[in-house]
Amino acid sequence: MARDLAGLIELLRRGPVPAARVAAGLGVSRATLSRLVRAASGVVRIGQARATSYALEREIRTFGTRWPIYRVGADGRAWHAANLHALEPRAWWYEPIGQRPAWLVGEHANGLFPDLPWFLDDLRPQGFMGRAFARRHAEGLGLSPDPRLWDASGVLVALLLFGDDLPGDFVVGDAALGRVQRASLSPPAAIALADRAAHYSQLALAALHGEVPGSSAAGEQPKFTACVLEASGNLRHVLVKFSPVCDSPSGQRWADLLVCEHLAAEVLREHQVAACSTEVLEGGGRRFLEVTRFDRVGAFGRVGFVTLLPLDATYYGKLDSWAAAADRLERDGWLDSEEATRMRLLWWFGGLIGNSDMHFGNLSLTLDSRPFRLAPAYDMLPMIYRPEAGGEVVTRQPFAPPLPTPPQLPVWRRAASLAALFWQRVADDTRVSTGMRAEAVRVLESTRMLRDRFG
Repeated sequence: MARDLAGLIELLRRGPVPAARVAAGLGVSRATLSRLVRAASGVVRIGQARATSYALEREIRTFGTRWPIYRVGADGRAWHAANLHALEPRAWWYEPIGQRPAWLVGEHANGLFPDLPWFLDDLRPQGFMGRAFARRHAEGLGLSPDPRLWDASGVLVALLLFGDDLPGDFVVGDAALGRVQRASLSPPAAIALADRAAHYSQLALAALHGEVPGSSAAGEQPKFTACVLEASGNLRHVLVKFSPVCDSPSGQRWADLLVCEHLAAEVLREHQVAACSTEVLEGGGRRFLEVTRFDRVGAFGRVGFVTLLPLDATYYGKLDSWAAAADRLERDGWLDSEEATRMRLLWWFGGLIGNSDMHFGNLSLTLDSRPFRLAPAYDMLPMIYRPEAGGEVVTRQPFAPPLPTPPQLPVWRRAASLAALFWQRVADDTRVSTGMRAEAVRVLESTRMLRDRFG
C-alpha cells in the first residue's frame, strides 16, 4: 500500500492524469486506485466516470492549495461560485460549485487550465493603474515591480491579499470577500457633481505620484477610479482619464483625444450601439474624461466581464482583428449573429475614425450564459493622432480610412455613416484645437467621398 501510494504521488507530480492511465501506470485495478486516492493526502478527483482524472494539489507559499472563488451580483450580494485549486506542477483547476458555467467548454470543460483560468486573467494588475499597484505592493509580496513579470502564483497572492476592488465581479478568497462585505456596511466615499473638477485635479496628481485609488483597470492612459454622488442621491462608479496640463502641444493633443473619445461614444449611443456613458470636465489646467463603469451597479453591485484577449488566446491564439474574431466567435457559439455584427461594426467604425489601438484588451464581453453579449464600447478614439511616447506631437502620413471587400459592405456602410457624423462633430467642437478640427474636416471629406463611392 505504502509503495503504491508513493508511486501515485510521484506520478501526479507530473500533472493531472486520466484515471485509466494512473491505474495502468501503477499496475492496479480501478477499485484499488480509488482506495489509494482516498488514503492519499492532497489528491483531488476531477470529472466523473470515464472522464475522471486525478491531480496533486500544490502549496502556494503559506496560502494553502485551494481557495473559494466568489462572484458579486448586481445587488451587491456575493455567492460561492467555485473553488480554485493549485495543482502540480503548474496547473490550475476551477471547480464549479453547483452547475458548471456554460463557458467551460472544449478542452477546458473539466475546469483544468495550464495557467490561471482565462476568465480570471483580466484580474492581473496591468496598464497605468496596474503599475501603480505593483509599485505599492511588489516589495511586500516579494514580486517584481513590473507586474508583467508576475507568474500565476504571484498574481494569486496579490488577489488574495488585495483583490477586493478589481474589475468585474470575481473575488478570490475569504479575506478579500471579508473586505468587500465590510465595505458594504457603509456607503462608499463619493464626490458631489459640483465638486468633481476640484477633486479630479487632486486625484490626477495623486495618480501621477503612484497613489492611484481604486481597482487596477487596464490601459496605458493615465487614469483613476472614483464614485460620484448624483443629484438624485444615487451613486455611480466612474473611471476618469486625464490629460497632461494643456499648456503644451502634447497636453493639448491628449485633451483633444479625450473629447474625441467622448464624441465617439456619444455617436454610438445615439445610434443604438451600446457604449459607455462619458462626460468631459476641465480643472487644474487639465481635461478629464469621466467614463461610467459598466462593471459596477449602484453603490455595491458588480457585473462580470472578460476581455476578448484571454478568450481568443485560450481557444484560438489568433489575436488578429475584432472582425475576424467575430466570425469565429459566432461560428462557435460564443456570440449570436446580432452581437457578432455589432462587433464587426465597432471594428470598422474604429478603423474609420483612426483608432489604431483596437487590441483584444479593448473589447469586452459580459461573463454570463453563452452566447455572450458585448459590453458597452470603450476606448474608442482616433489614437493614430496620439503624441509619441516622449510627448512629441509629430506629423504623420495623412490618415486614409480603410476600404471594404464586397462581403463587408453592409456593415462598412453603416460604420462609414457613423464615422462621418463623428468627424463632423469633432470639426464643430470648440473644445478641440484648431489643428485637430482642420484634420477632422479633411478626414470627413475623405470619408464622405468613400461612403458615396461604396454606398
